Amino acid sequence: MRRRITISATLLALTLLLAIANIGSAASPSSDRAAAARQALAAAAPGDNFTINDGFATKTYNHLGNPANGILTAETWAETGWTVGDDFTPRNTQGVVRALKQSEVLRVAVRVELWGDGVGGLQRLASSSIVNSGSASSVQVKTPEIVLTSAPCFLFTRAFVTIRWSDNRLSSVNFRMPFDFFNPDPHC
Repeated sequence: MRRRITISATLLALTLLLAIANIGSAASPSSDRAAAARQALAAAAPGDNFTINDGFATKTYNHLGNPANGILTAETWAETGWTVGDDFTPRNTQGVVRALKQSEVLRVAVRVELWGDGVGGLQRLASSSIVNSGSASSVQVKTPEIVLTSAPCFLFTRAFVTIRWSDNRLSSVNFRMPFDFFNPDPHC
């Protein structure tokens, strides 16, 4: 009984935090380009009660190895959707990449892939489109959601980032999560 109360309180707190975050973002509209970028992201699946970020990884890139020449931070993770019933049930997941311009970055383009590693070996499960930041200070894109019941038991994201620095040089980098995250679906 105590465990159910703790779980219920945790879910209520998460729901409240999400509601507050959504109200805050709706209260401060930004440019049309930023609004269009937000609409391009996949919405949460209809049955999801909440999402959990799995396998968060971040990389900082310095232009020509020197932070005085330019800095960009890129992050990747997987966003797993859960439902609440008699127990927690994972339903779906998707890969996410976000790039944050720190200094001396004109624009950045990002793409992300969600990979699985299982009995059949490595396989790409989903891939996003390429999204360009333009003049915005950050850019984010997600893969389409995949259903976890048909996914391998180990998953990871791979992020692809192209940076146009203020000196007009171009850098292309990619990285993956440093470790795979476990598919929490009961079939695993």
